[in-house]
Amino acid sequence: MSQNLSRWQAAVLGLVVLTSVALGGAGLVAVAARQGVWADTFEVAAQFPEAHDVAPGTPVRVRGVEAGQVVAVEYPETDGPAAAVTVRMRLDAKYRGRVFADGKAQVQSTGMLGSKVVALTPGTPAAGPLPEGGSLAAAKALDMAAAAEKVAAVADEAEKLLKDIRTGDGTLGKLVKDDALYTDLKGLAGEARGVAKKADAAVGKVEAEMAGVRGFVSDGRETLRSVKQGTDALQRLPVVRNYVEDAAALMTRPDCRRDAAAYNAADLFEPGTAILTEPGKGHLNFVTEWLKGVRNDKAEVVVAALCDPADKGQTPASAAELTKKQAEAVAEYLKASGAHKMGWWTRRKITPLGLGTGPSPVVEKDPLPPSYVQVLLFTPQ
Repeated sequence: MSQNLSRWQAAVLGLVVLTSVALGGAGLVAVAARQGVWADTFEVAAQFPEAHDVAPGTPVRVRGVEAGQVVAVEYPETDGPAAAVTVRMRLDAKYRGRVFADGKAQVQSTGMLGSKVVALTPGTPAAGPLPEGGSLAAAKALDMAAAAEKVAAVADEAEKLLKDIRTGDGTLGKLVKDDALYTDLKGLAGEARGVAKKADAAVGKVEAEMAGVRGFVSDGRETLRSVKQGTDALQRLPVVRNYVEDAAALMTRPDCRRDAAAYNAADLFEPGTAILTEPGKGHLNFVTEWLKGVRNDKAEVVVAALCDPADKGQTPASAAELTKKQAEAVAEYLKASGAHKMGWWTRRKITPLGLGTGPSPVVEKDPLPPSYVQVLLFTPQ
């Protein structure tokens, strides 16, 4: 016997059905978005000697940030010493300009269960962007066998040394067992104490003479402090600070992440000038695209130029003027290309800095050309 639903019951049943369909659709959309079905993506590949536990769906991370997933693992066509497994990956489009041609890929284990991820090291902007479908080289893995051999060799040497000490063999063993040496050392220590007493008396006399010198030095320090305060105040004046740049303050920023693109000055300028060449403008066009991809409006750019100290064609004074003009030329070109624009009104600060013949106020991790121009991006953290 059937029973008809009232209008109110039918409405409630329809609402429940619609809600279930909507939740199911939202779940499908979330899963599809997770798999990158509708997202704007691009593909890259990596070559590995072996690809243990890597399969489609394995996460891919750039600098530890999840950026995509593995879509295919392809066995090499032929086996041999140079054969490699090709791992194809799909990355989110926002990383398209953040992975460069000299980047590296490495399979790593994560978590207690040792699940795998493919970790990408982006590389450097100077190497140029990685093309669509391009391939990354595998990072070198730690040679555990070689490390174990070195540890074993050190252990053998330590065991031999302890054996020589116990038996009195070798130089160290003889020193430990020789009682005459102990007697000589004890006598030498007594003589040293006598010399120390005489030296202490002499120091007391010198300290009395130094009292007057300390007063003179103290007055000198106060004078220098006053001069420095006046100089700092002068540099902070609006008219002066546009012409006086503190290289250490500009290039040393412990609270910022530092990214850099460095070029040989000869690749950007005509020899001995601050005139940009067409190939040089091409390099700077790439730098412009890199900077436009960083949307943090708190980040600042410093263009630093340095001249080879061994350049016989430049004096310290002319090198200071040359590097200043070169840094200004690069900064103006980047501004003209829109590298400093963050929106309709917001502008990123780009500061030129001429270092003359140096030295640079920072220790560079990577080797630089004798004469170079660096575009430095400092992003507050």
